[in-house]
Amino acid sequence: MSEAREAIRAFILGRNPGLAPDAITGRTSLVTSDALDSIGVLDLMMDLGERFGFEIEENAFALAHFESIDALAAYAAAKRDRA
Repeated sequence: MSEAREAIRAFILGRNPGLAPDAITGRTSLVTSDALDSIGVLDLMMDLGERFGFEIEENAFALAHFESIDALAAYAAAKRDRA
């Protein structure tokens, strides 16, 4: 899961160059933090799918997966393990 967490953090920081790296933690909400807009969320999911070799399904965009970076990292790690 740490590989997925770091990939998500790197993606967010790449999209927000003015954001301090320590501002993004595993508990950072991807829903309320404004770290990503809706296009950023889509791009992030596509990036994770390509990086970890899984297909993006409709349920991938469930709100629960975006409650925190750790939640999304757990989803990506589980999908990778099943791919």
